[in-house]
Amino acid sequence: MSLRGLKTVIACKLATACCALALLSCGRSPLAPEGRLQVYVSENGSGPAAGKRIEIRETSLSQSTDKNGLALFTVSPGNYVVRAYEIGTPGPGFPFVEQSVEVASARTSRTQFNDCTMCKSPSR
Repeated sequence: MSLRGLKTVIACKLATACCALALLSCGRSPLAPEGRLQVYVSENGSGPAAGKRIEIRETSLSQSTDKNGLALFTVSPGNYVVRAYEIGTPGPGFPFVEQSVEVASARTSRTQFNDCTMCKSPSR
């Protein structure tokens, strides 16, 4: 193979790789306006639960709910799994509970958890 032929093959493979990377990044375009994710945690379904740790899995985003039971995140559009820690649920205790949520570009998506303090066992 000549040097010119080798250059052509390399250029084609490089162009193919760039196209593949561009297609893979379409799900979370850096040019799309970010969305907001509002997480509300209630205590026994009647009022806000402050100080509950909320995390968005597979990101570095984590914070505690404020005095109104809210945690607000700014994220790229896409699907996320929101994890809330030390939330009481009926049945066996879990260290966290999760919910899936879709965040749209330039919109606020909302999800909520209920901390059932009556459901927690005394050993937790």
